[in-house]
Amino acid sequence: MNAARDSLRGDELRSPTILEMFAIDRLWKELSWGEQPHKRTTSVHFIDIQLMSTYTLTVNVHSDDLARLKKAGYKLCIAKQVNGKYNVVWSGKEFIVKNTFRWDSEFQVFGSQTFEGGLLVESETEERDIKFGETCTLDEYGSMRPAHGNSNASGEFYVENNYGSMHIGVNARLGTQFSAIYLSDQPFYTGKADLTPVEKVLVWFDMRSQTGTMLVKAITDTIEVNFTGSAAPQTVKYASDPLTPGKGGWTRAEQIVLSSTYHIDTDTFSLEKPSMACLAKLAADLIESQKYPQPNNLAVSALAEFHEPGAAQQFAQYALEHQPDGVRTWEFTHSGHIVESKLKAQKDLQDDLAVRFLQDAYLGVLYSFQGSKYKRLSFEIHGRNSTPPGIAQDLRSTGTLQLVEYRNKDKARQAAKGITDMSGYALQYEATVVKDTGVTMLFWPKFATGDVAFDRNAIVDPLATALFGEDSEEGEPAKYPPRSPKTREAMMTLLKWLKD
Repeated sequence: MNAARDSLRGDELRSPTILEMFAIDRLWKELSWGEQPHKRTTSVHFIDIQLMSTYTLTVNVHSDDLARLKKAGYKLCIAKQVNGKYNVVWSGKEFIVKNTFRWDSEFQVFGSQTFEGGLLVESETEERDIKFGETCTLDEYGSMRPAHGNSNASGEFYVENNYGSMHIGVNARLGTQFSAIYLSDQPFYTGKADLTPVEKVLVWFDMRSQTGTMLVKAITDTIEVNFTGSAAPQTVKYASDPLTPGKGGWTRAEQIVLSSTYHIDTDTFSLEKPSMACLAKLAADLIESQKYPQPNNLAVSALAEFHEPGAAQQFAQYALEHQPDGVRTWEFTHSGHIVESKLKAQKDLQDDLAVRFLQDAYLGVLYSFQGSKYKRLSFEIHGRNSTPPGIAQDLRSTGTLQLVEYRNKDKARQAAKGITDMSGYALQYEATVVKDTGVTMLFWPKFATGDVAFDRNAIVDPLATALFGEDSEEGEPAKYPPRSPKTREAMMTLLKWLKD
């Protein structure tokens, strides 16, 4: 095997550093295969969830992908969930490296006589402001009347339809403007329509959609961001496959999150398999971000329930005015009788010490509060450091090449080293010299997807490139296997899989 093969012809298959190999192994073990609890970084703000919550989502784009995505015509799109589905593009616009979206829980309702996928939502009635618990009436003349009734924290509002066939829609404020987030795909004829917006957003890149586009087909390459548990700001980052703009993956809170396809008709998600090149790019990006010291991500959340009306707001205000020394994140929100909080320590402490310190800090403020006493208190711990379980090797995609015979000892040693150096990112190759001039090989994907054909192809392609590639002017190819075209099929005929 010649020197060019030993170096695997370029940077794409370079041998990773020890730091990279360790970090990628760890990152994959922590990989989010669906909606998982994740860490959030927050600052100290007082947010009254009952009256108004401000949510902040930052979508970062890998700098290497910015020009390619724009040239391909992609727009950054987000949608907001209503009645258990995402079916209208809330925002579809041009983007830069850092894109921030802010919104409050402010809504309008309207009526439209058309729902057709790919078209833009068009309101054909008045657009009326509405709060949870309230009802707007679409009268017999087709006019949407102002909201009435008592507002509450039910999370629902209603449209009473006295007109006849009409699709009912919802707008939500994003920044300074309202835009559509939902339109019923089937018309309502008479009676009350229940509308339930949820603080979840879907994020993706799209070449065909813009603000207000009605969605009916599956959406690929998405990530769902859930704000239902907290109004704390969240950040995600997108990186595209190096060879296929718009086909990529996401990172969030120091984790890789596989892209998902969202199926509108069933409100379900199916995971998409990343290419090895995309996975390597995501992992390398995380590794680069971790070269610099990061504060401990351990956080403690607390929930306190009070007896008397108004006590929750009083305690939240009191706590924010009495932030203890040594606490860097001291966030309090209240809704009704409940106060929720997120706490992080200023200094990096061992996990158990950090938990004890934050709980003591919280309890010291709670016990000094002179208002109504609480009736329920609970703590939860987030971001505790632990060693994740290993990932079992899949024997179905673990292959061997029994013996490759080289002309002399040096060539055999060079070949064995070249094969072993192919290991990196998501693939593992091991080669051993046997009887001076022979080499045996064992190889497998470190992170089997369960799709045997996909995993086998991923591990075989680089090996086929190394063994069956063009000769350079120096060096000698192996005697066995015989010269063959650089094809996956040729390589497959020479291998043995440990389990079929």
